[in-house]
Amino acid sequence: MVEFSQDMANRSSAAENWLQTSAVKVTRVHFFYIALYALSIIVFDSWNLYTREAVSQLWTAAGIMLVINTVLWYLARMKFSNRNVYIIIVLVLITADIVFASYNVFWQRGLAAKAVAMFAVPIVTAAILRSRSTLLATASLCAAAYSIVSVRYFYQNYGESYRVELYGTVGFYSALFFVLAGLLLIIIQPKSERF
Repeated sequence: MVEFSQDMANRSSAAENWLQTSAVKVTRVHFFYIALYALSIIVFDSWNLYTREAVSQLWTAAGIMLVINTVLWYLARMKFSNRNVYIIIVLVLITADIVFASYNVFWQRGLAAKAVAMFAVPIVTAAILRSRSTLLATASLCAAAYSIVSVRYFYQNYGESYRVELYGTVGFYSALFFVLAGLLLIIIQPKSERF
């Protein structure tokens, strides 16, 4: 009986360590992601492709994302006895990624945005939790956020494109979010369930 309870304690400790390590690693990668984003702003600004107002807005978005990521990284490095804290850290980061990607898609003119690729970041981040429901929920939230900002931009700037293009593009990228999630589900599937 003592061995059983000790084995359960070791498994719980291993799960906490794995979650903490994953949370720390994913926030570290986000520092690189934010640095690349800031570098792109600098490059586009140096070629006068962005207005001063645009640089200010995008730089502010990068700064907010950096603050959120830094706080989450700091918290992830702390030792908590409750493993749910690390799950919450990753979920907050996923939410921040979705909001960040949505802001960039709207800023880049909705369905004409190249920033739609930024929605891959929260989907891949969700995969580290190895939860099917978290991954599918993240893909659903990405599809919802992308469709909302694209449709809002389209109707606020009516006439920049055609409705068929709007709904075709929104449907295509939303479907791709689920394809990416499906491929990640194959990768994170437990070894016992693999063929």
